[in-house]
Amino acid sequence: MIKMVTNINIKKELPKNPIVIEAFPSKGFVSTIAAKYMIDELDMEVIGHLKSSRIQSIAVIHDSTPMYPIRIYAKDNLILIFSEVNVPFHHVGEFSGALSRWFREIRPKEVILLAGIAGRSTDKEHEIFSVTTDPELKKKLKELKVEEIDEGMLTGISSDLLLDCIENEIPVVALMAETQYTPDPLGSASMLGILNNLLNLNIDTRRLVEKGEEIERMFHDISEQLRKGIDDTKKIAEYSPMYG
Repeated sequence: MIKMVTNINIKKELPKNPIVIEAFPSKGFVSTIAAKYMIDELDMEVIGHLKSSRIQSIAVIHDSTPMYPIRIYAKDNLILIFSEVNVPFHHVGEFSGALSRWFREIRPKEVILLAGIAGRSTDKEHEIFSVTTDPELKKKLKELKVEEIDEGMLTGISSDLLLDCIENEIPVVALMAETQYTPDPLGSASMLGILNNLLNLNIDTRRLVEKGEEIERMFHDISEQLRKGIDDTKKIAEYSPMYG
């Protein structure tokens, strides 16, 4: 019987006590889009990958180069775990366990988990919410006017990593972008804005905002057409004997 394993393979020396960002796919793909934009803007380098027999037979191609779907990037003291595939729910524990063991080895200065959540009733579109128990991170996020979630539920790899980091006394925060669309570049831009201020990244998000506004207009137009179609159908139903 073949043993199923999930391993983290690092090819280069890691910075000491790095800041680690986790970006697995989430609602609206806000974490994935934000991470990809960050990789491009900061010219981050691939330094490793996560290899698992749970996600066999998947290779992604970028610039004619085959790559693992879950890669680890680095730039200065920043490490980014970037995934282009969803982890099957029943294997989440195995993946988060591998990452948690790795965190205990490298002892990050802090861990930032990125996710998207369904639109909440707020006055602000694409608002960023946070969850952390670390006093220093709480203070920083309060200064940035990031709203803290009082009640709710976080699922998937982010939830496991959040609890494991707390248990192992690694400063950790989950940042969640309010999102309504898939994909949602504006939600990603909002998240990058917080990361800019939190980590002094100086990433220019203008291209992402422009693309996001274009996509939102498209979704709005489609929604309006669908609504008009429903309204017209109701009118036809009222006046046409064909609709009995």
